Amino acid sequence: MANFHVPDMGCGGCVSTIERVVKKLDPEARIAADLGARTVAIETPVAVEALQDALRKAGFPATLQTAA
Repeated sequence: MANFHVPDMGCGGCVSTIERVVKKLDPEARIAADLGARTVAIETPVAVEALQDALRKAGFPATLQTAA
């Protein structure tokens, strides 16, 4: 699981966009967003770098906090 800080995520629409972007890479990905903390936890076999690139291109640059 990878945990990202996404400072530009501020509403439910942002979360929906992030979910859509991740699901394009892996339709089976598990995603948990915390708007208050502006974090997203993603469980997927997709490489962290690919996730960050896709999020950045969607307008949500993300910083990796932890990966397991």
